[in-house]
Amino acid sequence: EEALLRAEKNGVRMLAVQPTHMMSGLEYQGLVKTVRAHEASFLKVSVGAPLLSTRDDFQRVLQAVTEDTEQYDDGRTAICLMGHGTTDRANEVYELAQELLFEAGCDNYFIGTVEADPTLDQVVSKVREGDYKRVVLQPFMLVAGDHANQDMAGMGSHSWKRTFEEAGYEVHCVLKGLGQLPKIREIFVDHAREAIKKLEAESTNAPENA
Repeated sequence: EEALLRAEKNGVRMLAVQPTHMMSGLEYQGLVKTVRAHEASFLKVSVGAPLLSTRDDFQRVLQAVTEDTEQYDDGRTAICLMGHGTTDRANEVYELAQELLFEAGCDNYFIGTVEADPTLDQVVSKVREGDYKRVVLQPFMLVAGDHANQDMAGMGSHSWKRTFEEAGYEVHCVLKGLGQLPKIREIFVDHAREAIKKLEAESTNAPENA
């Protein structure tokens, strides 16, 4: 809201907004709604896509993650990625990401969420089906914040780390958000460029202060 008002005050006429959301969930939808409420203040407005929008996005994200974790991929280690989860239907992105990992032969990669499906219990159940000795935990979130530090790597009774240790696994936590990976940032840059292209396609005479 403040950024939109500042852009209006500065005389911006052509506005491209690039969110840093994972998916088109409730928060992304709320952002789009806020932008649309201010749309009349600008000549043209374009909103970029979230990280996981197209099949190509999924492929690029999963490639970045598997490349970043390949040092742990020794055949005896389950690599578990912790997403946030949402009550919105956009939560399907986790199921799709899991399917694409399996299709790529990454059958020791498992995706779960903190607040939706797949749950931690479901992830543990899947890991138990394999002959794994170790578990690596890493956030499937842009930032390694409270969820990563507490729900994933914390020592609380319901943390992912504690749960897997009690299940008999050696656990290693990687406190690294997706946003730290250059290839992930490139996707956001590409989405921002697409948002700008939409503006340029609608008007070839954008003001200098756009």
